[in-house]
Amino acid sequence: MVQKYIGAPIRRKEDRRFLTGQGQFVDDVKLPNMLHAAIVRSPHAHARILSIDTSAALAMEGVVSVLTYRDIEQTVEPRPIPIRMRAYHELERFLQYPLAEDKVRYVGDPVAMVVAESRYLAEDALDGVDVTYDPLPAVVDLEKSLEGDVLLFEQHGTNVAYEFESSIGDPDEAFRNADYTRKEEFRCHRHTANPLETRGLVASYSTGREELTVWGETKVPHYNRGVLASMLQMPEHRIHFVEPDVGGGFGVRGEFYPENFLVPFAAIKTGRPVKWIEDRVEHLISANHSREHWCELEIAVKNDGTILGMRAKIYGALGGYVRTHGAVVPTSTAAMLTGPYVIPNYQWEVKCILTNKVGMGTFSAPGRYESCFFRERLLDMVAADLGIDPVELRFKNLIPPSAMPYELGRTRPEEYSLIYDSGDYPALLRKALEVI
Repeated sequence: MVQKYIGAPIRRKEDRRFLTGQGQFVDDVKLPNMLHAAIVRSPHAHARILSIDTSAALAMEGVVSVLTYRDIEQTVEPRPIPIRMRAYHELERFLQYPLAEDKVRYVGDPVAMVVAESRYLAEDALDGVDVTYDPLPAVVDLEKSLEGDVLLFEQHGTNVAYEFESSIGDPDEAFRNADYTRKEEFRCHRHTANPLETRGLVASYSTGREELTVWGETKVPHYNRGVLASMLQMPEHRIHFVEPDVGGGFGVRGEFYPENFLVPFAAIKTGRPVKWIEDRVEHLISANHSREHWCELEIAVKNDGTILGMRAKIYGALGGYVRTHGAVVPTSTAAMLTGPYVIPNYQWEVKCILTNKVGMGTFSAPGRYESCFFRERLLDMVAADLGIDPVELRFKNLIPPSAMPYELGRTRPEEYSLIYDSGDYPALLRKALEVI
């Protein structure tokens, strides 16, 4: 008999070991002769690094190594953490190296790594790393960053890491023919994900086999293994990833972070296994944030509520560097802005902007939440202005099931058209109204 899954109450298989305390997380990985790492992080949002003196830390009990950018440089060719979005080449000018070379660009930017016999000793030795900074003015909001008075990468002359604009239909004609138009500004504020288990890694290198094993969470193991192989300049087939149980993700783990390089590098450098477990403060100032957007949205409508067109300008914050997929959120916001409605004329402009804050990534449903908030808030305003029931306004403009598959057009930088393959949005709205 074939097991049916759709509509069936499927029993979870993993719960017993969690409920009985038998789960195995990365901090449960304990290897013989294992060292522990801690990260020296910038206390400044924007500063030049004048010097790094590691002598006091190296003289402390139990400290095995202190790694800086120069140590990486003396071992392998330093390479930045790449992006994993092939259509966004301009972003490659603003990538992050695992350790800052001569400048820090957000509070929490990694500057050095201490490796010691215990975590306590490694944490204590952080104070022994003497970093001399020359603080610089910081820019922390999108408008100020656009003005360009403070540049995060002076050599590029701009804080705009990426721009994309396009249109479908004839938005100008739609606005000329509209009975009613309205333009509003909306903001979606920055936040972070806070899983119960913070990030962590264990790495062990076998000099005899020339093989590296890495334990720890990674949502994109094959991509991350390829990146690590490139940055360590070793064959990919000699790197093995082992993912133990994970205490929550929510999108924040879907990244190749500086520590994803530093911990394996330290294991190779010291010849001993190395463990690093992030504390909660580190998580808040180093792991990805998301969703900081500023949107200027304009709509053209007939008096009967028929939507003729939309125009949008979306400004998305990227933080101090471009993380592997941070630009996905603002571009997806633009791509999804018309939502489940027939809006034949649509023009959009996206700017991805650097600020002196933690880097940005994708959390659950990137671009969907943001675009839905911007669009639906404006539709409520339209309904109020025109004296139309907000539910009826939506029913009037929803894509009908008969139009499926519905081709929206190319609304993303990638060279493909966005197609809604199926759906019955009016039925879903009716069902939602029944529940309410």
